[in-house]
Amino acid sequence: MVRPPSPSHPPCAPSPSHPANLPPQADKLRTQQQLEQLQNKYIGTGHADTTKHEWTSNIARDSYASYQGHPPLLHYMAIGMGLPMERVRMHCMEKMVLPVGPAPAVED
Repeated sequence: MVRPPSPSHPPCAPSPSHPANLPPQADKLRTQQQLEQLQNKYIGTGHADTTKHEWTSNIARDSYASYQGHPPLLHYMAIGMGLPMERVRMHCMEKMVLPVGPAPAVED
């Protein structure tokens, strides 16, 4: 039976002002600011008010853009669909307009 090595000193007890599993306030604020910067820079990262439709639309648009940006993948899809690559590329561009259909009606 192999036992794990024992620590050379016991773990420090968390202080009341700074629990061990929570970051300090400055780290929380910095993390929140970085998240907001990313959300402003990249539209598809979402935010608290992002609807399911917006989220799925962003994912679908990213997927179609990736298909167009990677010619081997586009070629693979064209072979599977039995269509020329340019037709598949056009299909992807057309699908980017409304990737998951029209937005659902908003209830007041």
